[in-house]
Amino acid sequence: MSSSSNLWVLLGLGIAGILIMTKKLKRVVKADFGAFIERLQLLPPPQPAPPKAPHPLTGLSFAVSDVFNIEGFVTGFGNPDWCRTHEAATHTCLAAAALVDGGATCVGKTVVDDMALGSVSGESKHYGTPTNPVSPKRIPGGASSGAAVAVAAKLVDFSLGIDTDGGVRLPAGYCGILGFRPSHGTVSLSGLTPVSGSLDTVGWFAKDPSVLRRVGHVLLQVPYSAQRNPRNIVIADDCFQSSKFPADRITQVVIKSIEKLYGRQVLRHQNLSDYIKLKVPSLSNINVGQLNGEGKYSPVVLLANAMQQLKRHEFRENHNEWINSVKPTLDPIISAQISEDLDSTDADEEKYYAIRSELRSAINALLKGNQAFKDKQWQRAIGFYTEAIKLNSNNATYYSNRAAAYLEMGSFIQAEADCTQAVDLDKKNVKAYLRRGTAREMLGYYKEAIEDFHYALVLEPNNKRAAQSLDRLKKLFQ
Repeated sequence: MSSSSNLWVLLGLGIAGILIMTKKLKRVVKADFGAFIERLQLLPPPQPAPPKAPHPLTGLSFAVSDVFNIEGFVTGFGNPDWCRTHEAATHTCLAAAALVDGGATCVGKTVVDDMALGSVSGESKHYGTPTNPVSPKRIPGGASSGAAVAVAAKLVDFSLGIDTDGGVRLPAGYCGILGFRPSHGTVSLSGLTPVSGSLDTVGWFAKDPSVLRRVGHVLLQVPYSAQRNPRNIVIADDCFQSSKFPADRITQVVIKSIEKLYGRQVLRHQNLSDYIKLKVPSLSNINVGQLNGEGKYSPVVLLANAMQQLKRHEFRENHNEWINSVKPTLDPIISAQISEDLDSTDADEEKYYAIRSELRSAINALLKGNQAFKDKQWQRAIGFYTEAIKLNSNNATYYSNRAAAYLEMGSFIQAEADCTQAVDLDKKNVKAYLRRGTAREMLGYYKEAIEDFHYALVLEPNNKRAAQSLDRLKKLFQ
């Protein structure tokens, strides 16, 4: 064989090898969907001996966004320069450790936005954008894009992400899976690289609702025996108006689902913009421009802008020294976000913290009426429900709940009046009929009380309280 022939054979083998390696690489990327930065294995402890129950997360696998510390691995924070200039973690973050202790196996760390600062797209300049499994031509959403993709692609059963201002909820929606952000501070942030301490929250993803719930019991440290139905579910009606879909179409799906699970009585409707405007006065000091040229400001938009500014301020407080010393290569979008905060003053920052404090108080106030009732502080509960009625006089639940407090105080006339108002607003409010029946019985209006208990039983045939009350009154007048 001539030397030229040998050369062609070698070239052919080389090209074939390159093609084979390329195909293998493509298969790996496709199988991985670009979700993982690093693979690892953190195994759970052995199962307890019977008769003790097995670990609650036994058999489940999970991944964590690359902002959570795992002992022996560098937390990359979505940036190669950060990874290069930091040591391996000496402890595993508390959230991941709790999940492993609960029986789950951690199998890797996933892609996040550059320094987890959060973008709507979830694109990563440094590590490549994870592929959205349900719609490969579309973006996965950020900041916790890799964690969402890993779950959507069924690479893991669930995953942990960071939600500062949507970092779990957005990619969950984009990837067609479940994403949950609990209240700020309910899950420990220990061992998490911070973005904004005032807003950072540990959230989690799952495809299966039962898995989402099991993870929640472990992270929120809520025993299964302590389960209870919600007393209130507030629907912020005005927020649905910003959707491209008809608001009624969306809210009806939500309302019907809630009614099926918990009944109509837990539903409350609230205009969030009006409520925030009333309860967060410091928002009036924030100016982000006019809406639609009408010369009016939307409280929700003002609030979102203020929290964005607070996030950027706290991010710079946390990482400005490192950025100035290392001068890392940053995604242009992230650089722009950081630069926007340069002109903020101490007075601006004080406004943001005032807004945060007022907002927390406002949200707590939405729930205080029920808490006061639970604590048997009837007069306080009446005051809170009265305040809620001033904000929304068309909510039957407020009147019905205030009637319950009046009943406890022996104010039967006021209780009957509130229940009548509740029934006028909601003809299917079972609790209003039950409470009005009780008030009327105590006032001696037995015939009317029987009618109320009977109608409550028509609405809920298995309602024991209605059946017992109706039976008692009928026997009394036989």
